[in-house]
Amino acid sequence: MRIVRVEAMGTQYCERLVYWFHAELIMKMRPVCLLALAFLGFVFPSGAQTGTVTFYSIDLSAKKQVKTALSPVGTVPFTGWLFDGDKRLAHATRGRFMSFPLPAGPHDFTVPYKSKGPGNKPCQPMDCLHLDVESGRHYCVRLSAKDVNPIVVPIMFLDSRIEQVSCQEASQEAGKYKRIDLKRVEPAMRSSLDASPEFPQEN
Repeated sequence: MRIVRVEAMGTQYCERLVYWFHAELIMKMRPVCLLALAFLGFVFPSGAQTGTVTFYSIDLSAKKQVKTALSPVGTVPFTGWLFDGDKRLAHATRGRFMSFPLPAGPHDFTVPYKSKGPGNKPCQPMDCLHLDVESGRHYCVRLSAKDVNPIVVPIMFLDSRIEQVSCQEASQEAGKYKRIDLKRVEPAMRSSLDASPEFPQEN
């Protein structure tokens, strides 16, 4: 009986020793762990600090194409670079969409026609959209262009358009559009592009 008691006391002593050792180690490592967590939070912001913006360039049915061709002024798809401030996001094309999680805060999106650089500064109406992105929210943006037919003027004129629309309206208009080809996305933004091949639906 005495041997069993000694063994039990020894076991309890060892358990307390291990617990004390772990507690001391945790206390010593705590500042380092907190610093590491703070660094990771700075380098990799949490998803709650971003909002999703879905852009799409309109497409026209055959009927609408004929109507546009016969009209002096019409709306056509936008094909060209989409910018977030000075940063290129992607080269938009007709009937395609793209979704990006973007940092919460103010953004100025531009769609300059036939330009590889950002649009006019300060932000101009119609070819520029100012959007205050809130964390966890979803926004939808339509891209298009206004054309003036040669019937009206000798030279065809195009003017790009960018506008925020409700995501319900966007889903009705672009719900069957395909995601943009990855090769059309700026290399630095390809890892941020939402991988879903389907236009995002509102819950």
